Amino acid sequence: MFRQHLQLHSPQVDSLLLVVLGGALMGWLSPQVWTFQGNLPITPQSLIVVLWGVLWGWQVGTAAVALYLVAGGLGAPVFAGGASGWIHFTGSTAGFLLAFPIGALAAGWLAELVTQMRYGASAMLLLLGQLIIVVLGLGYQRGIIPVEVSFFDSVLDLLLPLLVKAALGTLVVVFVGRGLTGHKPASEGS
Repeated sequence: MFRQHLQLHSPQVDSLLLVVLGGALMGWLSPQVWTFQGNLPITPQSLIVVLWGVLWGWQVGTAAVALYLVAGGLGAPVFAGGASGWIHFTGSTAGFLLAFPIGALAAGWLAELVTQMRYGASAMLLLLGQLIIVVLGLGYQRGIIPVEVSFFDSVLDLLLPLLVKAALGTLVVVFVGRGLTGHKPASEGS
């Protein structure tokens, strides 16, 4: 978590700026749909939602997710594929949307406990936050839509894309961390 390394204005103004920036990034990236593993559509939603909490802490991350969800509910085309509206909070995607703040809160809170954000720690936090979203989202979805595939197999089908997103997010965490802290990797051979 790098919140303490960012000091542009007062802590309150900085937090507000990060919440608005996070909501805007979520709104910009989340409608994108990537095709992965055959025809399985994957969105960066869960990654950016969890990443914001890992980078800036649970309060900023959860508030940015709330802003994003309210914007989408009010009609901004920010959900997967450019969808919007409160109807998405009642259908098969509702569990995933409602799990976003929980994933951001959990990953952000745990990130605040990590004394030094390294590759492994950030990857595990990003993966954990996304797994929370997937487990809660699939649990809700299966409660309203009968599925013949086992819950475990459904999670397993999503594991590789989650690992790829966690790896991408880890790179972002490392670059942001190095940019804010001035940390340079030790050069080999010196």
